[in-house]
Amino acid sequence: MTNRRLYGNIINMNGAIKIPKKAVDAWFINENGVAWTCFEYKGDVYRTNLRGKHQAYNCAHIIEQMRAQGKSRAEIDRHLANIPLDGRFETVLKKPLVIFDRLESAEDVKNLVRAIDDYFGREMQKAQSSRTNLHPRPFKKLIIFDFDKGLGELSYIKQNVTLIFTSEAMRRAYLETYSGVTKTYVMDLEKAISHAVQNFPEHKIFVVGGVLTFEVVKSTLCV
Repeated sequence: MTNRRLYGNIINMNGAIKIPKKAVDAWFINENGVAWTCFEYKGDVYRTNLRGKHQAYNCAHIIEQMRAQGKSRAEIDRHLANIPLDGRFETVLKKPLVIFDRLESAEDVKNLVRAIDDYFGREMQKAQSSRTNLHPRPFKKLIIFDFDKGLGELSYIKQNVTLIFTSEAMRRAYLETYSGVTKTYVMDLEKAISHAVQNFPEHKIFVVGGVLTFEVVKSTLCV
């Protein structure tokens, strides 16, 4: 069974295999420029290329199915480290950093917000008065939102975020749930992607939406 089929089957089986949320403890590491989600499950530590604590929970289901199939620990580790991202918090450009996340429900938006905070909540900045003391500051983030569900979840993203919506209706729906100081704009998807890459090189850029959105991202960025 391929990694792609195995991951898809596990997502569909989450309702059948009962694993308590508290059974999976996740954290994140950056190794040689590659981000990993690490997690402890039943006393063993694993890591996966999938990003987000919710993915650690999904991977626990993968582990259970592979164990039932008689797979070895080495085989399980290889699968977890090489699961096709298929647009799930996938890096499509490194300079500037552009990440695409494929959404299907409002719950996906909630997971996106958590993943952004986990991976890009704060960066370390040297204090002006000292070369050794480091102080955290929020990463600058720009999100291009091409999805009509879960708009209220965006208000939980911490400071230093700019939002570009692909329709005025989305922007209005968001503003009805949040009255903070977040900068919001409305642009056509292709224009928004080009504008973000050219004018926000210091930001972490996230493009979120469905399968067709992903195709436009890859076409616009020629990847």
